[in-house]
Amino acid sequence: MASRPHRPRMTRVELVALAANWALSIVTTTVLAAIGWFGHATHWTFGLGGHDGHHATAAETVPAVHAGPGEPAAAEGAAVTFPSKEAMNRTGIELVPVEERPVVSEVVASGVVQYDQRHVAQLSARVPGSVWRVEKHLGDMVRKGDVLLLVESRDVGRLKAEFLNALVAHESRREQLAILEEVKGAVLGRQLREARAALREARNHLTNAEQALVNLGLDVSIAAYESLDDDTRARQIRTAGLPQPLLRSIDAALVTSNLLPLYAPFDGVVIGREAVVGEVVDPAAPIFEVADVSTMWVVLNVNKEHAASVAIGQPLRFRPDGSDEEYESRVSWISTGVDEATRTLQVRAEIPHAAPAGTAAAGDAVAGPAALRANTFGTGRIELDRRGTALLVPRRSVQWDGSRWVVFVPAGETAFAARPVRPGVQQGDWIEIVGDFAGGPPPTHVVGAGSHVLKSQVMLDRMEAGAL
Repeated sequence: MASRPHRPRMTRVELVALAANWALSIVTTTVLAAIGWFGHATHWTFGLGGHDGHHATAAETVPAVHAGPGEPAAAEGAAVTFPSKEAMNRTGIELVPVEERPVVSEVVASGVVQYDQRHVAQLSARVPGSVWRVEKHLGDMVRKGDVLLLVESRDVGRLKAEFLNALVAHESRREQLAILEEVKGAVLGRQLREARAALREARNHLTNAEQALVNLGLDVSIAAYESLDDDTRARQIRTAGLPQPLLRSIDAALVTSNLLPLYAPFDGVVIGREAVVGEVVDPAAPIFEVADVSTMWVVLNVNKEHAASVAIGQPLRFRPDGSDEEYESRVSWISTGVDEATRTLQVRAEIPHAAPAGTAAAGDAVAGPAALRANTFGTGRIELDRRGTALLVPRRSVQWDGSRWVVFVPAGETAFAARPVRPGVQQGDWIEIVGDFAGGPPPTHVVGAGSHVLKSQVMLDRMEAGAL
């Protein structure tokens, strides 16, 4: 017969420790039970009572509300009554009106303001040189053809001289051919052919010299110089491209043939300038940036879930951050792909602007400073659908009480009844109520701030009644 295993006897210290653990467990359980009883007795309000320290009982806090004259009927347990106005005010409950207005289904997306990329120009000198004079500065409004700055370059003087030399050579070849044509009976046919070939070659050199100046932006033509004498040609080509108002402001003795103007390509505003007098410039480095701000782009980043709902021509409203102004336009472009980094779809709208009063004379085509600033962030709303009028309440007024959506309406001076509703389209901070309000006609006001307090009380009543 197997013997029982020997169990060592507990020492006195171990017995005392075990008894202490049991005592601590009993005390903890008693305290938790007391807290639960106290919370149940006060409906977990702990001070919804008056200023005298009296705590309202369950019957005082949430009795059943009976419909009075002109008040909607409320089901038992679906209403909350406060013992006093002071107790109600401490919960932060506020009433807001029910609004009736058109329902708009829209997509909300963040966006940014950009310059119209079709009318932004980064300008650079077409030949190497140095800045001789700066005419326009950052923020200046310019017209198409205005001189922004003057560049001094030896290449410009060389090309002008080549044009004059080519023009003289062409005239000389033409005169030689004319003489030979007069005495062609006394000269060999080979000499005539060589003279005609030389004239064609001189013409090609002249055309190339003309084209080189045109490529620099100078308004130079062969026809305009052929009828001039040599002195007039030299004087006229020395200031080629310089407008008369600018010439009147420059000392004639300081004007050289090496000056090349940089023009504004369209009406706009100078938004960038990287040039000072005497600075060496390179053809590859932009020194001026001009933008036409009469039209600005708004580019929205739409979540890919809404991509299929967006279409060209849909109304769009944009509000810059920190501004109360809202700008209206329509969707003019939708990207053909989703951005790889943000996984959003880019949608663009064009917003026109007019020159502010006092910035230009009547009929002036120069655009003034736009109210929309480039690189400004904001929020855009694309309208997808617009229906007839409907009842709308604030989103925070609609609460889920565990089994249905409800709003709380006044049912007395300090009482509020829960009215079941069916939410519809969300429009910003408002939500549509589909159909009729259950339990009676539509109310004029519902609870906005503090509606979550009433919902919590209704759910607590259901828990006590065993409905949850």
